[in-house]
Amino acid sequence: MIKEKINEKVIVEHLNNGLDVILIPKKDAVRTYAMYATHFGSLNYKFKVPGEEEITTVPDGVAHFLEHKLFEEEDGINALDKLSKLGANANAYTSFNHTAYLFSCTDKFDEAFDALLNFVQNPYLTEENVEKEKGIIGQEINMYDDDPDWQLFFGFLNCLYKDHAITKDIAGTVDTIAEITPEILYKCYNTFYDPSNMVICVAGNIDTDKVLEKIRSSVKDVPEKEKIERYYGEVGEGIYKNRVEKKMDVSIPMAIIGFKDTENMQMIDSGYEVNNFDKVLKHVAMEILLEMLVGKSTKLYEDLYNEGLVTKELGVDYTFEEDYAYSSISCESNNVEEVIDRIKNRIEELKQNGLDEAEFNRTKRMLYGSYIKIFDSVSSCARVFINDYFKGINSFDYIDAYKDVTKEYAKDVLDKHFDFNKMAISIIQTNK
Repeated sequence: MIKEKINEKVIVEHLNNGLDVILIPKKDAVRTYAMYATHFGSLNYKFKVPGEEEITTVPDGVAHFLEHKLFEEEDGINALDKLSKLGANANAYTSFNHTAYLFSCTDKFDEAFDALLNFVQNPYLTEENVEKEKGIIGQEINMYDDDPDWQLFFGFLNCLYKDHAITKDIAGTVDTIAEITPEILYKCYNTFYDPSNMVICVAGNIDTDKVLEKIRSSVKDVPEKEKIERYYGEVGEGIYKNRVEKKMDVSIPMAIIGFKDTENMQMIDSGYEVNNFDKVLKHVAMEILLEMLVGKSTKLYEDLYNEGLVTKELGVDYTFEEDYAYSSISCESNNVEEVIDRIKNRIEELKQNGLDEAEFNRTKRMLYGSYIKIFDSVSSCARVFINDYFKGINSFDYIDAYKDVTKEYAKDVLDKHFDFNKMAISIIQTNK
C-alpha cells in the first residue's frame, strides 16, 4: 500500500508472518534511519499468551531489561559495538507501550541493517549475563530516583491513576528486577518479539524493493499469531489524588499541572477504543489549546516572564495511548503556586470568553508548519510513524486534521477536557 501527501510517499507492507513494514523513501536524504520495534513496553506486565489459558504476570521492568540484553550476542561482541564499527549511530529505548532498536548511517546501510535484523531476532540470555545486568540497571534506577524531572513526572501520573500500569517506573525497581530470570525474559521475548507484534521502519535514500526483499528473507517465516491479551489495570473516571509534593536538591521549584482525559472513550475488554481519526483531531485541538493557553506568544507567558515568575518557556504536552490520556503543563518558578493560579485563571478566561478566531488560526498555522518540518528529518519522521503505528494511527492523518479542526470543535474540547475536578498537581520543592 502506497500513501502520498505533501510530496511525501510512504510504502506500507503487511507480511504473511504478521510483520508490518513502513518505508519512507527520501531521494535527497544524506542519512538513512532504521527502526525495529515491538509492541512491548513497561505497561505489559500482565498478559495472556495466545493459546494459553492462564494470565502471566512478570516483574516490573522486564521490557526495559530485555532491551538491554538483546545487544549482548553469543560471540561476546556487543551489537552496539558492531554497528559503531560500521559507522552507524545506534541506540534503543523502552517506553510505556513499545521498545525500539534503531540506527542511522551515511553509508554501509546494508551491513548495519543486517546487524539490526540479526541481533533483535536472536537473544542470548544466560544466568550469568542476566545477573550481571541487574547491577547495571540497578545503577540506572538509582539515577532516576535522584532525577527531579523523572520524580515530578511520575508524581503527576500517580495523582491521575491509582491502579494502572502507567504508574510503574519503566525500568522497574531494584527489588522487581531482582526477580527477573532468563526464563521470564525468554517467555516475554517469545510472546512479544513475534513478527505479528512488531514493525520495521526505514527512512532515507533507499531502494524500497531491495529493503523489502532483505526483510522478507531475514525475518522469521512463521504463521501470523493471534493478538496478545493485555491487562493494564483500572483507568477510572476520576483522579486518585489532587496533589503531591516532594523535596529534592533543586535550585528552583518545579511543577506539573494537568488533566486526566476519559472523554469520548468506551470501555472494551481491558482497554479503551475510539475512532482513530477522532484521536488525531482531538490531539491537534489539544496542541492548539495548550499553545493558546501558555505558549511563548501569549500574554500570560509574557506577563509571567516580565514579572520574573518564569525564566523559560512552559512545557506542554498531550499524551494519549491505548487506554489512557492526559494533558500537562510544566514550569520552573520560585513561586509555583502563583504560576498555577495564573494558568487556572487563563483556562477559566478562555472558557468564559471563547477562543479568539485570529489567534486560533495563527496558532493552527504555526503548529501545522512545525508538523510539516518533521518530514525534513529521516529520524523525526521515522519516530513519528512508529509512535503513531502503535496507536493505530496513520501519521498523514494529522495533515487533514490540521485543516479540519475548527475553533468551535476546539472550544468544545476546552470545555470538556479542562475540568478542575480532573486536575492534578505535582510539585518538587527545594530542600532549602
